[in-house]
Amino acid sequence: MAESVTPEYLLKGAVYALELCGILLHDAALLYRGKAYASAVVLAAFAREALGQWRILLEARKEAIAGSAFTLADIKARCGNHVEKQKAGMLSLTMQPDRDTGAGRLIMSRITAVPGTEEWKKTDEALAQIHRRMKREVPTKRHEQRELALYVDPIEPLTVDRWNRPSIAITKGRARDFIEDARNDYAIQAWNLYNNFDVLREVDEELCRALGNWSDRPTLPLPLPEGSLPL
Repeated sequence: MAESVTPEYLLKGAVYALELCGILLHDAALLYRGKAYASAVVLAAFAREALGQWRILLEARKEAIAGSAFTLADIKARCGNHVEKQKAGMLSLTMQPDRDTGAGRLIMSRITAVPGTEEWKKTDEALAQIHRRMKREVPTKRHEQRELALYVDPIEPLTVDRWNRPSIAITKGRARDFIEDARNDYAIQAWNLYNNFDVLREVDEELCRALGNWSDRPTLPLPLPEGSLPL
């Protein structure tokens, strides 16, 4: 019979994953500043997975406290899927469409429409549908972005030059957006669910107490300052 892990064990794993997220984002920023944009995206993608692992392990810890039993094999299975960790680490969505696109026009309509009017309601529902679709698709796209930044793979249809080249595929702007989005989500978790006990106490009193009782808990890397990545 495999031994069950304890809530304390799961808490430590969750915190170590959040710590890793911060470390990887700082390393990604260094690579970005060194113009290694593809490598920066790879690390930022793994940082997002670490952020997802933090949330997955916190959820498992809640279940363990409530009486569920988990073995090491169970925990490895929960944390073994790249896309699922991307999904768990997706705390916000950013829409940056051009004004001339359908989504861009919807956003402008939402800004200018009078609240409560028919136009406002239709625009609001259309944007909500886009948001729901993004929630389904973005985790997989972020995983694919990591692969795009990491591997030289063939691209269909077959021609002599149809190969993915990470150094070409990942532009400076693409890398910056990817790192900034990850930075924003890490900052929320690091400040509100780890460092700021006043906020955490309102969200999860039990977790706040457990972290407070951990005398030598890790000091998390500070989130990257906003706008710290050169354009």
